[in-house]
Amino acid sequence: MENIKFKPISAYIFFPLLFLIFIRPFVSGLAYPVFEFYYEILVIFLATIFFSTRFVCSKNIVRARPQAESRTNPYIPILLLLSACIVSTITSVNLHNSIKETLKFISYISIFFCVSSANEVQKKTIIKAMLISAILISLYAIYQYFWGYQHTIDFLKSTNNALLLNSSYVRDILLAKRAIATFPSPNIFGSYLIMMVFLSLTCIPPRRWGFGSTLLTIPRIIPSLSRENPTYAVGVVIALILTKSLGAWLSIIVCLIILFFISYNTLRNKKIILITSGLCIAFILLFITLNRWERLMNLDNPQNSITQRINYWRTAIAVIKDHPILGVGPGNFQEVFLKYKVGLSTNTRYAHNIFLHMWAETGILGFTGIFFFIFSLLQKGFQNNKQKLIFLAITVFVLHNLIDNSFFIPETGLLWWAIIGLAF
Repeated sequence: MENIKFKPISAYIFFPLLFLIFIRPFVSGLAYPVFEFYYEILVIFLATIFFSTRFVCSKNIVRARPQAESRTNPYIPILLLLSACIVSTITSVNLHNSIKETLKFISYISIFFCVSSANEVQKKTIIKAMLISAILISLYAIYQYFWGYQHTIDFLKSTNNALLLNSSYVRDILLAKRAIATFPSPNIFGSYLIMMVFLSLTCIPPRRWGFGSTLLTIPRIIPSLSRENPTYAVGVVIALILTKSLGAWLSIIVCLIILFFISYNTLRNKKIILITSGLCIAFILLFITLNRWERLMNLDNPQNSITQRINYWRTAIAVIKDHPILGVGPGNFQEVFLKYKVGLSTNTRYAHNIFLHMWAETGILGFTGIFFFIFSLLQKGFQNNKQKLIFLAITVFVLHNLIDNSFFIPETGLLWWAIIGLAF
């Protein structure tokens, strides 16, 4: 049976799409909800135009040779996710929140389908646009950390704004000095940066890898990065360090360990790679211990991030017990949080675990959809050596969302779906 392929995205669709991907990290959807609404509408509008012209105009269709059908099909889980959002919206405890959240999810899958339809040249251009954004954001975060925060603190002191200075958020960001750039929190910013770190490695030509393109070694990768993209290599890593995000660094460690085990049989210089990887992981653990010792040890403190996450998970489980089938509706975890709140944790919009949050809001159908979607992604990643670095960017984001909520933040969530599109 013949396969049908379509021509690349036309310029009048591709360049607006490229621009939207480029500017996504620069504006916080939480801070500017009106911008967020029009952004999502524009993404959906572009996707609608693209697919309507793609299927209506028969001249865009070309015949291709038959190919073996892929064992990895992401479309059924995506359909499950969309169905879950729609069904749970109908029975939502707050219809307005659910419509907004469903609109956001439709913009996610719109960007995925558009990017996955691009040709190889267009996909490389998209990667470059993402990396340029990451460079600029990282440089801003470095400025913010070393100079910008002090200006903000001095201004607050000059206005005698003691209430703001004493708030837990200001203490954690301004006084403890954790880089956030344009993102809502250091952890969300860290989630963005860890994706960009792995995505940047796709720009390194395969000949510069000492063992194909399977595992990263410090002796070979540092000179490669410095020759290909010195600003990115230095700036993004520094910005990631300045976030002091425990979850981001732990996600990188787990991702590197997974990568080592699945690639071990194909590697040369295994002892050198093992030693180098061990030293890298040891350095990260030392860095975490020195910077987050108080948070790690003082679990009795209700403001401890670890304690709070455990309470968030327990709260989500309580919500699931009462709403296991349809959930409370997309975007409504915050609406029922106080009713089911466990412990002294601060109020939150999210369960800080992608699976628990999806189940609590969209029921068993949403949980099933997101579980099998991620499973299909990981399955495809393990089978595809050529795109392993892109799948590492996808995987490290998933790992971070086991303890955080960046999947539901547009600045990171939409870009994650765009990266998935690069792999299909």
